[in-house]
Amino acid sequence: MIPDNSFVNRAIAIAVLCALFVSSAKAVRELVVLEELQPAQRVKGIVLDPSTVTDCTEEWAAVLRTSTTDSNGQFRFSSQRGKSVYYLRFDNALFNPLELRLKLDKKAPQRAITARPQIGG
Repeated sequence: MIPDNSFVNRAIAIAVLCALFVSSAKAVRELVVLEELQPAQRVKGIVLDPSTVTDCTEEWAAVLRTSTTDSNGQFRFSSQRGKSVYYLRFDNALFNPLELRLKLDKKAPQRAITARPQIGG
């Protein structure tokens, strides 16, 4: 059972599940970006498919840290002093990459982040 406060943490997992689709051999991978700043209590979550998760500098200019999900799909980055907005990218060779920005807020609602982008090809 997942603790109550991890519902927010599941947000990224649900986003990745809904946002990324298996690419066919002829399909082109498209970057999926959630434009709206996403409030969250922590920089962690659950991704339902194995993924590489990167924490980047502003506007995804450079990679600061990289992690992979564990056997349960969980990932976590420790918060950095003075940093309140995190630029995260989720990537798997079979899915469209997803980028989103998290804003740390201890009072953030516990909710899931869901994305349903159109996929071109």
